[in-house]
Formats: sequence, C-alpha cells, structure tokens
Amino acid sequence: MASYRKRQKKDGTNVVYAQIRIKKLGKVIFNESEAFEGRGAQKRAEIWTSSREAEIKRQLDRGKSLVQLSVAESMARYVFEHEDAPNPLGKTKRSTMVLMSKEPILKEIMISDMTSADVMKYLKKRYYEDGAKPATVNQDISYIRVLAKYARVAWSVPIDLQEIEDALELGGRMGIVDRSVARTRRPSLDELSDICAYKHREKNGKGRSTPFTTPLDDIVLFAIFSTRRLGEICRIEWPDIDFEKAQVEIKDMKHPRKKKGNNMTLHLPGRAMELIKRQPKIDGDLRVFPYAESTIGAAFQRACKAANIEDLTFHDLRHEGGSHLFELGYSIPQVSMISGHRSWSNLSRYTHLSKLEQFYKYADFEPVKDLGGAGLVKPI
Repeated sequence: MASYRKRQKKDGTNVVYAQIRIKKLGKVIFNESEAFEGRGAQKRAEIWTSSREAEIKRQLDRGKSLVQLSVAESMARYVFEHEDAPNPLGKTKRSTMVLMSKEPILKEIMISDMTSADVMKYLKKRYYEDGAKPATVNQDISYIRVLAKYARVAWSVPIDLQEIEDALELGGRMGIVDRSVARTRRPSLDELSDICAYKHREKNGKGRSTPFTTPLDDIVLFAIFSTRRLGEICRIEWPDIDFEKAQVEIKDMKHPRKKKGNNMTLHLPGRAMELIKRQPKIDGDLRVFPYAESTIGAAFQRACKAANIEDLTFHDLRHEGGSHLFELGYSIPQVSMISGHRSWSNLSRYTHLSKLEQFYKYADFEPVKDLGGAGLVKPI
C-alpha cells in the first residue's frame, strides 16, 4: 500500500515522499520509498507507486523474495541460512561476516541499491579508520561479493555485481585493497628452544593459578615434523594412525570449497611418529593430543611473549616443516604426500630454504635428541 508525505524545503520547493509497504501474513516483506520534488511532484509520485506496486505484485506472484535488507542484515541472514548447510561456513568466514553484520556503515546501505561509492566508503573506513591491512580489506570485499551473488540467486534481489568489481579495482589502484603477502618467517633454533622450555600455567575457575600439563613442546615439534595445522593436530585420533605404514588420516582437511568430508591419508616422518608414541592415552578421549585449539594457541603466544619472540605464529610452524623437508633433500611429490598440498603453486608458499645445499637444521637440537634420526620418512 502506498502512502505520501509532503514537505517544503527552505528554498520553497515542495517535496513529496512516496512509500510502498507490502505485508504478508502481518509481516512487512517489502518496503521502498522515493522522493519527488518540484512542479507535478505529487502526480509523478503517484505514477511511480502505481507502476512499482504492479511490478512488485507480479514478482510476488512468481514467488520472488522481496525482503529489503541492508548489507549488514543480509550478512546476518546469510550466516543464519548456512548454519545447518551440508557445506557450512569456515570459522574465519563466519566470524568475519558476523562482525560485518554489526558494522554501522553496512547497516545504512540497502543491498539492492549498493553502489561502488557505497562499497568504497566502507573500504576506506576499514583501512583509514579501523587500521585494517589491505589483505584484510580484500577479504571483506570478497565476502561482500559472495553475499551479493548469493542474494541474487537465493533471494532474487536485483544487484549489479559490476559495482563491487569497480570498487575492488579502484581500491586496488589506491593500495587499500591487496592480496595477502606470503609469510617467510621461520623460527630459529634458539626461539624453538625457548618455546619448548615454556611451562604453561592457567587459572582455574576459582581464580587460583594451578599447573596445567599441556605438552607445548611435543605439540610444537609435532607441528613442524608433521607439517600439520593446529586444528588438524587437535582432531587426530588414535584409530587414525597406521603405525606400520607411518600414515595418518586427516579428517576434514582444509579446502577452499569443501569444508566437510575432505579426508586425506598422509605420511608421517619418523620424528612425528615418535612424538605420537610418547603421548599417553586418555580414558574416554580418542584424541592423540586431547587439548583445545584455543588452549594451545594461547600457550604458544604466551611462550613467545615470555621469550620476547616477535612476529611468529603457530601456522609458521607448518612453513618451517615444509621447508625443513626440502632441506633434507625430499622432492616435491614426497613433501606433498606429507603436507597434503595438491599443487606446487600452493606448496611453494610454504617453502623458504635457508641454504641451497642439503641442510640438517635439527641435527644438534637438544629437544629432538630422543626422536631418532633427521626426521626421515619411510620410502614413498
């Protein structure tokens, strides 16, 4: 149903605000307004509402979804509609979209009316005001693009995707949007020695400090020699290990599209196998490392802080492991059968050699003296 509101500007110009609001089962499913000014404003407003209402009703009769949402509201709805999907959102994507659903600027932009100027306003705010790095801004606009494509198909919202592409191109030229830079950080033996020597203590529910027996040293070394991600380490169960073949089945391995059921059987170097063998089995818990990701991550960061180690992340240990395998003289196919990378282009991002010749970095490293040889794997 259409409604009209008149107002006179300071210069004496008459303005007519036309609003169309359609309800279904007591719920507003479409809401749109337009302003008309000058001579004949009322007549032009009535012509617009009549034509627009007819168009909307035709779309409703065809089952079209006409819920008018802001970009922020659309983000929230997108997350909600993927909660029980067979292919759910990844942890990073979900948490970022939830934050974007609370962004004031995105609450002001209707997704169906989104322009390149609107997107640029948000990108500039993220870079200049929030201090987000170009790679983070690039991630944000990629999620806006994903949302827009979904809204066009799933909700029948008319969106011009070129508006987003134009903003992306301009943001790139300005330097506020860019791809992430491949990290080349590798820990030194002194840094690893300090981290492995760190004893993690944690407060219990009563506020007292009590010893916490997280084997940070074993987990850090296993991350290096197995080249496994933290989440994968925490999911490995005893039945996943084939001790005879020195293999492990990694469930739900990271994949750009397939979030569930992406299982891979990978080889384990000898030192990684030895680290597994010395883990105690816990009644009622099949996991080899029965600890929460957040607990291990927090312990790692505290260990780095205590040792004044800067710019080192747990994921850098995976880079260290891949580079170490190449330094031991293994080929690309052999390393990929340990790391799980499907192509050299991906594996190359994890390869940062210290020397061109064969190099045994951990030959005299005290924490690995009881783990056997140089971490060599069984013949592949």
